[in-house]
Amino acid sequence: IKAYFKTVLNIPESQIYFKTDNDVGQAEFSKVFSKGGWLDKRIRKDKSNVLVYYAGHGAPDIKNKSAYLIPYDGDPNYASQTGYELEKLYDQLANLNAKSITVFLDACFSGTNRESEMLLADARPITIKVDKSWNAKLNIFTASSGREISSSWPEKKHGLFSYYLMKGMRGDADTNKDKNITYGELGTYIKTNVSEMAGMLDREQTPEFESLNENKIFIQY
Repeated sequence: IKAYFKTVLNIPESQIYFKTDNDVGQAEFSKVFSKGGWLDKRIRKDKSNVLVYYAGHGAPDIKNKSAYLIPYDGDPNYASQTGYELEKLYDQLANLNAKSITVFLDACFSGTNRESEMLLADARPITIKVDKSWNAKLNIFTASSGREISSSWPEKKHGLFSYYLMKGMRGDADTNKDKNITYGELGTYIKTNVSEMAGMLDREQTPEFESLNENKIFIQY
């Protein structure tokens, strides 16, 4: 996805904050997203377009039914203590003085991983409705809904969501062939193709897209 951000969206490498695996502890989230953090320091008011991509584990807090991203040093059984609350992330992004903010989450919050194995000691399935605190600046693409998992596609060595996100960004989502990809076109492309391929893999996965900017252009090529 980093390569796509550089080549398709023409984002200079110096403007990309890239971390993987054990470099993504809980402190990294605060460093990047908090007030005065890495992002906040680089925002040009009403001019910067911010993109956030996360692929990894998510987990619910069963007691308060909140959703959390689980960093490398986190424990899904203690999501509220060791994770990063999704609503907090959305609030921090919405408070940036950016022109637009687009979030891609290849994660689910069902308490299972991509192989349908339970991550939580309390393995009873629950359904969490993530309350997306987005406003006119926020465009949010999530890999699945409800108790669904965010499936992998071993043959392609990607999550289903990430695979079709990248295909869509490179031009496949341009349904009317006008050399522009709107947020709505990308969201529809991802949802349609991920749902269909998940069915072929005997799974259910329905990506979600939340935005007030469906008709705005995201990519021109």
